[in-house]
Amino acid sequence: MKFPTVETRRWKSSPSTVHDLVLDAGRLNPIAQFQSPSGATTGVETEGPNYQDRIERNYEANVSQSDVATLWRELSDFFRKYGLHPINEITGVGTVYFDNRDYDLTRYTVLNPARRMLVRLRTYETFGEAPKPISNYWIEIKTNLKGQWLKKRFRLNREDLAAFLEGRDITQSILDDSENGVDREVIRSLYREIQELVLTMGLNPFFLLTYKRLAFQNDVERVSLDWNGQYYSVGTSVFSYDSWKYPVEEPVGKSNKTILELKYPRDSQPAWIADLLKSFPIQETGFLKYVEGMGFLFQGPLRNHREADYFLRLINAYAGEGRPLG
Repeated sequence: MKFPTVETRRWKSSPSTVHDLVLDAGRLNPIAQFQSPSGATTGVETEGPNYQDRIERNYEANVSQSDVATLWRELSDFFRKYGLHPINEITGVGTVYFDNRDYDLTRYTVLNPARRMLVRLRTYETFGEAPKPISNYWIEIKTNLKGQWLKKRFRLNREDLAAFLEGRDITQSILDDSENGVDREVIRSLYREIQELVLTMGLNPFFLLTYKRLAFQNDVERVSLDWNGQYYSVGTSVFSYDSWKYPVEEPVGKSNKTILELKYPRDSQPAWIADLLKSFPIQETGFLKYVEGMGFLFQGPLRNHREADYFLRLINAYAGEGRPLG
């Protein structure tokens, strides 16, 4: 497996102002609308533990994507009472998902809503500034058992990615790049686990998901507001993209959903959830961005796959979503 080594620019012409960045494609009003009251913090979601064992609950907000700025301001006021501080910067989340040519991980996910497994590569970039070449990724395996998500991941330098996916041992480079205090044996074990899964299942990148994210958080709880999801059919050339914020390809599908993701420790459900449900037009959903993306792919570039109709039936009947996509 060889990836292009030429640093080819793969983003659209960068907008010239902060206003243009957020107004991009007419999706939102100027970034000033997202300024929240004092107490906000800044910073892209690039850091975090290698293991995240927690409850995650998804809620769909019954608002148009043009009203996200208004929802953000109202949520800022709401969460201030509970000690969750807003992060003002809009994070561009880019995620490349892996599967094999038979789409066995997809099959497992849609047939087993209570047991899921996702293998993905993720970057976090900041909207409101010119794209910078990606320097590292988080490679993750994310599993779900009866609503409890476990995310295991480690940081990987961009130049080490091809060697990792080919099965070579670059453990020392990973350890050198890890934060102080990280258990080195945990990293070694996780490295072997993900690499073995990639090699034995024949996993390759097949779609890129990009979306915008704003967040609220304290030391143990986090709420993410995600919108403007776009899905792209990709191959290994995606690893040569300098940035995933502005792909030059046209997306195969665009999500019209605005999602609130609630994340908290498994033994301590936040007291504010009931108040949140009373105060905002949201409803809990088993919606998965991954499943929505697969629906777009099997309706589009994967339409001729021998099992496309079978997968579309599974996706449309997916218990978490409960209604057809599109």
